[in-house]
Amino acid sequence: MKAKATYIAFDANAVQDEVNSNLHTFRQLQEWQKNHPDRFNFVNMHEIEFSSQHDDLLETTTKSRFLGHMAEAENLLVIASPVTDTESHILNWQISRCVNRFHLPVIIAYAGLSELDEESIEKFWTWLPNKPRKYIGLDSARMAHIPLTRDKLERALSTFSVSEQFYPWNSTTIF
Repeated sequence: MKAKATYIAFDANAVQDEVNSNLHTFRQLQEWQKNHPDRFNFVNMHEIEFSSQHDDLLETTTKSRFLGHMAEAENLLVIASPVTDTESHILNWQISRCVNRFHLPVIIAYAGLSELDEESIEKFWTWLPNKPRKYIGLDSARMAHIPLTRDKLERALSTFSVSEQFYPWNSTTIF
């Protein structure tokens, strides 16, 4: 049985800089999917061509491709880490579209952590992109917070689904 489709949002700087971004975490997720295709199905895993002869069309083309992938997804995975560009326009745009247009349940995975507790969201607040911070402040999006471990991620991705209408309790659910 194929796993539910998941859209991944991570800082756009990753395209340029593997060390100071979440690209290394994204590559780890690709490896998990390669080794466990029945457990992980990331719909935006193929390499997106970011070079263009028409730079003025690049953002429009990229966003159009992202929207197509979002429409296929059952949930949204947001990678949070100390190197996340929390103010990234494209990252926050992706999160906003997934939540407001496609109504996807959000799973925020904290890279490098093996467990979370009730104080974790406040403790790692600076890791969160601006949109999830706003949603937490307003309690306006249902988000599950998990440490980024393979087992926790697999469990969260198989639990939360837009088609099954199964969402986290609120914006600060520790899962």
